Amino acid sequence: MYGQSWATLKYVFGAGLLAACFMTASAQAQLQVGSNLRMNLNGSLGVGYSGEFSNTPTEPTGHGTLFLGQGVLTGSYYDPKFLSFSVEPFYNRIQENTSFGSVVNSSGITSSVNLFSGSHFPGSVSYGKWWNQGSQYGLGIPGSPGLSGDSTNQNFEVTWSALFPKWPTLTATWGDNSSSETIFGETGTTNAKIKTLNLLSTYMWDGFALSGGFLHQNFDITLPAFIAGPESQSVSSNTTYDVSASHALPWSGNFTASYYRSTYDTNTNSVLNSGSADTIVGTAGISPTPKLSFVGGVRYYTNLIGGLQQTILPPGSVPLAPFHVASDGLVANGFGSYSLGHGFILVGYANHSTQHFEGATYTSNQFGGTLTYNYARPLLGMLYFSFGLVNTGNNNNQGTLAAVGNVALKKQLDGWDISADASYSQNVQNSVAWFTTSNYTYGASVRRRFFENAYWTASARDVRTGLTQFSAYDNHSETYITSLAWRRYAASASYSQSSGTSILTTSGALVPTPLPPVLIPGELVYNGASYGGTFSVIPVRRMTINASWFRLSSKTASNFSTSNVGQLPAPIFSNNDSTRIYGVMNYKFRKLEFYATYWRVNQQISSSGLPRTINNNYSFTISRWFNVF
Repeated sequence: MYGQSWATLKYVFGAGLLAACFMTASAQAQLQVGSNLRMNLNGSLGVGYSGEFSNTPTEPTGHGTLFLGQGVLTGSYYDPKFLSFSVEPFYNRIQENTSFGSVVNSSGITSSVNLFSGSHFPGSVSYGKWWNQGSQYGLGIPGSPGLSGDSTNQNFEVTWSALFPKWPTLTATWGDNSSSETIFGETGTTNAKIKTLNLLSTYMWDGFALSGGFLHQNFDITLPAFIAGPESQSVSSNTTYDVSASHALPWSGNFTASYYRSTYDTNTNSVLNSGSADTIVGTAGISPTPKLSFVGGVRYYTNLIGGLQQTILPPGSVPLAPFHVASDGLVANGFGSYSLGHGFILVGYANHSTQHFEGATYTSNQFGGTLTYNYARPLLGMLYFSFGLVNTGNNNNQGTLAAVGNVALKKQLDGWDISADASYSQNVQNSVAWFTTSNYTYGASVRRRFFENAYWTASARDVRTGLTQFSAYDNHSETYITSLAWRRYAASASYSQSSGTSILTTSGALVPTPLPPVLIPGELVYNGASYGGTFSVIPVRRMTINASWFRLSSKTASNFSTSNVGQLPAPIFSNNDSTRIYGVMNYKFRKLEFYATYWRVNQQISSSGLPRTINNNYSFTISRWFNVF
């Protein structure tokens, strides 16, 4: 796991730090340098034995002495409000984030400096860089842990403000973040470089709350090869300007008006897209009586594709189709509610949408009403439901009647804690006027106490969303979880499966998309399942043992890979599977801490053409915590 060339350096480094901590362990609680600098330092140092063996030549194999440590250095200069700082280095730190998201070890540093806190010009600077071995946050199917790999992350951010009484505020933030991830069984790396500049100003004037903002982002993303093909890259940028004003209205009301202008430019292997979009939004709401309220809004935009690109898709993701045509749209909606008493509320709403796109006009008119009921009593539980009808007319006003509804129940019954809910909607207006959506979700959970200190819980959830115009175009997920805890023992198991269409984000993750296929050229179809279990026990005081087993299998099919712009996409199909075992034993004795870990991954990505990767890692360590000064 560790190269032999580092052996001598690590021995000297670890022994030196260990000796320094022992010599200063009895030092004063705080170190003062001169008359202005004050510092506190604490942390841990340790030594151990570790090894790693793999079936692939690209992964290191070996065993030897292991040094580990972490520290926390905090302090201030002159006064904490003038300058305060924090530095936290760590080396070979074991991460126990979650049962299925653990990291074998992590090394790096995080730091921050705060300047002029409480003054008119407060600011801060932060920097961090860390390396994770065995991270489990690679690309995976939505709703499931990702594939295993190694990752490197670096973050740098500077924030400064100008704050004067009775003057507009100004806050500026600059960020430069990058990440690189190597997925086991895959060629190349998934890289992301993101630079951000954000300006924000607020001001109160004659009862108006005013704000203005500027946001510019640059993205340079290397997409996973088994999804987008070799050397597939996305370079994009976007800039957004916004101003808004809000003011109170009579009858406990409020009015808000906003203007947004965004420009975007995206270049991938298969799509070139650039443009700008202007959006004007106005909303107002009043409550003439405690039982009666009205809310209305209008939104006008000059570019449908630009508006969707900026508001629906994650920044830096694969872009929408490049329609270089004039398009604009107007959306108006109204909402009213009246409390009938005894838990009943009557709700009515109406929406109108008009869009001009590629020489055609699309309209949608929708109106409906719902009746809701909310009942809650301490002994009898809680019941909530709503039911309504919605009528949607498109273009020629051919109306379609559908139902919407929600119901939820939470109740205690003979020692059982039961909760359940369900919701359904059909033909609900989409962001694009000529498409409507249909979705439903339902789930339940149960909890029961058996005997003394024994608890059992179980839950299930099913979610489905889709476009009404496409019978097979939807996203579907199911999740089942159960756990049992009794005294010093605990066990849990989970199963989930999901399928549908998705898009790629800056992190390489898949996100289900609600947009129609005519707008997204880089869609990816996924289908997979994951299941696993965990077990934990406290055999003796201050000792814990955790073990987990997990398996993921998925199929992905993409259609946006091509070597040259303008060529038709070349589909990529991949069958992916990953099996992981993770176990850790931790024992604390006063300031000493003992760790024993074992981690194994068995993973294959078929489209890469590489053989299955099997990697094993184990370690035994002992460390001590020190309050140095």
